[in-house]
Amino acid sequence: MRIGVDGGCWGNRRGYGRYLREILAALGRVDRDNEYVVFLDPAAFDTFAVPGPFRLRRVDLSVAVTQAASWKGRRSLRDLLRMSLAVRREPLDLFFFPASYSYFPVVGRLPVVVCFHDTIPERDPKVHFRSWRQALFWRMKSRLAAAQASLILTVSGYSRRCLIENLKVNPARVRVVPEAASPVFRKLDMPPAARPYLLYVGGFNPHKNVAALLKAASRLAARWPELRLVLAGDFQSDSFQGTTGALKTLARELGIAGRIEFTGWVPDEELCRLYNGATLVVLPSLEEGFGLPALEAMACGTPVVASAGHAFDEVVADAGLLVDPRDEKALAAAIESLLADPELRRRLSEKALERSQQFSWDAAARRLLGIFEEARNY
Repeated sequence: MRIGVDGGCWGNRRGYGRYLREILAALGRVDRDNEYVVFLDPAAFDTFAVPGPFRLRRVDLSVAVTQAASWKGRRSLRDLLRMSLAVRREPLDLFFFPASYSYFPVVGRLPVVVCFHDTIPERDPKVHFRSWRQALFWRMKSRLAAAQASLILTVSGYSRRCLIENLKVNPARVRVVPEAASPVFRKLDMPPAARPYLLYVGGFNPHKNVAALLKAASRLAARWPELRLVLAGDFQSDSFQGTTGALKTLARELGIAGRIEFTGWVPDEELCRLYNGATLVVLPSLEEGFGLPALEAMACGTPVVASAGHAFDEVVADAGLLVDPRDEKALAAAIESLLADPELRRRLSEKALERSQQFSWDAAARRLLGIFEEARNY
């Protein structure tokens, strides 16, 4: 097959971009039969670097996709049309959207596979959009993407259930292919950190619930005076609604501002060291479609405290502690139970390493190839 791929998320530093880069790299390793044509805006075109059967098509857009498809931005109809026409000019057998986030209409009868990572914006539009117009446009885009897709891809059983419930898609058209930790995330032989720290990795959007982590940390401050809180994630150029200012204000009000470090975006090798050096990784999200930082931490052998009730139930399972993210006392108690019990941390570290090995990008790519074949004949 000659498969078209939307490369609109290439420059995204969050999960959408990670997914695109990792799944293309895996397809490049495992696929010896198909050819891929990747459609990229100029900024992405200049930085694309994945070995394999990939031909690149530059589409001259007025604004880069990761900038336009943001909380403050808007994708113009002209740019959407340019992407649609660029795809139509190529002789393709199938088109793949690695994220509905950067979807645009595909003209003609070409089979389409769309990956919906979650339905968080549909479930809680108030904290994801600046206006009702943005929310309406997103919902229209999501419904059009779901309607045009021959098959719908998602990354967890939880997200599959949400898609069926919120977008009313036919369950028979939804396929689940889990994500995996990049090979860069691994257990290192490192000395303990000079001062112990809890690590959070991810965005600072309202649904990430980082404020609950700050409140939990403040409950532990008296008993654990050396404990720091490291918050790793891109807040300077993140395209989604951020709460960093409010979090810094909250830290001052709680009297723990001196214990908190906002690292900003960090490259993978440095992030791997942060995971390895952390006493615990804490992820208190109100909702996740998959929750890749949990799996990255587990691949480094770092115990995880995460929120129960969504995809973390599948990803972390019994290899970490899962708590109600709305219960700050329970979150603090779970953290403290691990801080106070080195043996429990050791057991969870072993379980985390073992469980992380059940997820593989190459396995995901092989399953995706089967979905491509199925969609072609759907």
